[in-house]
Amino acid sequence: MYKTRLFIDVGNTLVKWLFKGEYHSALALDFDSELLPKADRIYAACVGEQSLLKGLKNTRFFKSPAQFQQFKSAYDTPEDLGVDRFLAMIASIDQYPNQTRLIIDAGSALTFDLVLAGGEHQGGLIMPGLGVLRRSFTQFSSDSKQLTLGKNANNTKDAWEYGTAQMFMSVINHQIETYLTQYGDLQIILTGGDAKIIAYRLKHTVDIKPYLVLDGLALYAQA
Repeated sequence: MYKTRLFIDVGNTLVKWLFKGEYHSALALDFDSELLPKADRIYAACVGEQSLLKGLKNTRFFKSPAQFQQFKSAYDTPEDLGVDRFLAMIASIDQYPNQTRLIIDAGSALTFDLVLAGGEHQGGLIMPGLGVLRRSFTQFSSDSKQLTLGKNANNTKDAWEYGTAQMFMSVINHQIETYLTQYGDLQIILTGGDAKIIAYRLKHTVDIKPYLVLDGLALYAQA
């Protein structure tokens, strides 16, 4: 008998889910498990508050393994690798076969992971995401998502927003250039809540995959 499956990605800012081929999302602050459809089996990847899924039955949570199909983790302790990063990488292997892939996840944290054409993870980087960066000084704290580049400000509020925008985008472009120098041609994949606002400010062509983690979760759970 066919059993319905629900896949859930609990992040720090967003909760996303996949059910019967359709993607959905809600802000973590507004999320209630009552928003979720009923399913026979539930598979979850959680880097945010696991308590958001409290009360759900038949829920299986995952951690990152050392190896899955082609994928081989670069981490000395594989389970320390964020499960969202692992799932994004295996989805990229599935969706972009025989290519070297750079996965950039721009969410609460900004992460970079490099996966060779053969599936070997080359390690990665974790940095503050845009929101964390802009809230890092209490006196300048801002929740703005504006990314104004190439301008000087004439007031403190704009100086902080322009400066953090320049810092944030400069480091992303710099890392892409560094990886291109080291590894040659890359398939660059951008995911995470801030992916869309970043994409058109980059110097290189990228594919935006907002539900990459869910795609990886569905792949891993059903293997």
